[in-house]
Amino acid sequence: MTINQRKKGHDFERKISRMLQDDLELKKPVRRILSQYQEKDHPDLKLGRWNLECKAYKKGFEPASAWWAQVVGVTREDEFPALVYKFDNKPIRVRVRVSEVNPNLTDSLKVVDLNWESYCYLLKTMYQDDLRSHF
Repeated sequence: MTINQRKKGHDFERKISRMLQDDLELKKPVRRILSQYQEKDHPDLKLGRWNLECKAYKKGFEPASAWWAQVVGVTREDEFPALVYKFDNKPIRVRVRVSEVNPNLTDSLKVVDLNWESYCYLLKTMYQDDLRSHF
């Protein structure tokens, strides 16, 4: 990974952290997990039980399956994975398991991609407990 790619990744993580704080009206910021660079099994960001992996790339339409596998790999049974991704000139998207959107849908292999506003709405309406430590 080149220095420019690493900087782009760090900048995107910081941007998502700020957007979470602003859009969810959090008083305490969502901090980047800096130990992710020294140790395995850490997400880029953590918000309550949510593990967020952030990816920003120049070209593409669909996220790489390895990105989803990466965030699922750091997510314990009682937590939720979220892949936040963006390609240049495209809006931010968030991939989550369909069971996080509707608990009646129990197949953990099925996913849904949400726009940013829909993901924030999901957090505000169904996952208030995960936001409490940031108020």
